[in-house]
Amino acid sequence: MRRRPPPTRSRFSSSSSSSSSSLAAFQEIPILSLPPADGSTDLQERDFAERLRHACHTVGFFYVREHGVGGGTYSRALASSRAFFALDLESKLSIDYRNSPSFRGYMQLGTENTAGRADRREQIEFGVEGGGDRAGCGRRPFYRRLEGPNQWPDEHVPSLRGDVSSFMSEMEVLARRIMEYLALGLRLPRSYFNDTFRDRPNVQLKICRYPPVDAASDDDDGGFGVGAHTDSGYLSLLLQDGVGGLQVQNGAGTWIDAPPIDRTVVVNLGEMLQLVTGGYFLATPHRVRSGRVVGDGSDPARYSLPYFWNPRLDFRAVPIDPLPPGLEWQRPDRAADAARRTSPHGDAGPENRLLTCYGENAFKSLARSHPQVMRRHHSDLEVLRDGSVRALT
Repeated sequence: MRRRPPPTRSRFSSSSSSSSSSLAAFQEIPILSLPPADGSTDLQERDFAERLRHACHTVGFFYVREHGVGGGTYSRALASSRAFFALDLESKLSIDYRNSPSFRGYMQLGTENTAGRADRREQIEFGVEGGGDRAGCGRRPFYRRLEGPNQWPDEHVPSLRGDVSSFMSEMEVLARRIMEYLALGLRLPRSYFNDTFRDRPNVQLKICRYPPVDAASDDDDGGFGVGAHTDSGYLSLLLQDGVGGLQVQNGAGTWIDAPPIDRTVVVNLGEMLQLVTGGYFLATPHRVRSGRVVGDGSDPARYSLPYFWNPRLDFRAVPIDPLPPGLEWQRPDRAADAARRTSPHGDAGPENRLLTCYGENAFKSLARSHPQVMRRHHSDLEVLRDGSVRALT
């Protein structure tokens, strides 16, 4: 019999100054209000940057209000997504991700895996539009294979392309603003991270549907839509519906609930941002518990739109060393290599080594999660246990 997960708690605070959130074993997820895009004062910006820095150092997750993503934009993207998932399987497979060397398109229930277990969700994966020509791949870095065209179900849900594109545009504006405040919080120039992304950030968007499960499946195998993991890039920004299920792990191993809060976006940090800050900022493990089938026959499926703000593919993370003065370390003592390891991905075993090149780090995460695409399109490559990728001879 599998061991049940640690207990969960759910607490919230509009301030990041409490003593409990200054420990790795945080008990609450901060809620921050983004300053106005126009007309905010220097004091407002400095105060927000300081609260943001504290949240990212001690928790690695936060809610943000006044984020600027229109409710209509989100509602339209969600409505088009629901229309797609309501299609029959044959229609959904018209954009089957297995046809995409760039890991784009529709994935059936149980296709993706996390930490070696199948995720209990169906989803569509989108990214930066590109040509996707594999010619010359042997002469290019292998991570350039992530560049390619999206697949759109225009024949079945013609509204999806426009609704998703508008949503991604507004999320980009929000992500760039948060990166500026992260720089200010680290006592760096506002534009410090601009070179990380330039005009070609490797953004990704998932549209996810998590079907409910019977209460009898409430265990380590059947009770989770996606298992514990960390994200590979810089920022993850999530808009979720009202069903809930997101959980965040604190430093003591306790899972803290992060349910939907009206008019907020949930933000967490990825592995590359942890690496570049020498572990000062946290890439925090998280997971999604599946909803439960209810007695009235309704279907409380969970829908979410996670947006991943990632560096350009050829970006190489160089730790900020030393960090600017005045950045007090408020977590328990760090291990010497703590910045370079996170929770496991795929079949990585107990450790997940972070690679300094973003494209390499992103490719190994996708490769581990999607073995069918690897077998069909990238059989000339092998992902080693430590995450490095080599060409097969």
